[in-house]
Amino acid sequence: MEGMNQHRKFAGLSLIVGLLLFGGCYGPSSLDRDYGRAVHNNMAQAIVNPAAGLNPLPAVGQVPKAAANTMDRYERTFKGEEKISPYQGITTGGGM
Repeated sequence: MEGMNQHRKFAGLSLIVGLLLFGGCYGPSSLDRDYGRAVHNNMAQAIVNPAAGLNPLPAVGQVPKAAANTMDRYERTFKGEEKISPYQGITTGGGM
């Protein structure tokens, strides 16, 4: 019985080692194929305009109104929806 248990352990270990070795044969992902392009692009931009980092003007982006709307939508994702109690607004009739 103990020999069979050792055989299973060895078979399981061999399977794990085999899968790890087989994983090295996997082709590059789309992210791996694109690796380093941002660095090369930034280097090319620095060659074209080396003084670009000294420009105090901000980069041109979205229209301020569109940016504000985007930030509002983003901040709302962190807030849960308000739950309305079924008893909200029901009065007992005894008031001043």
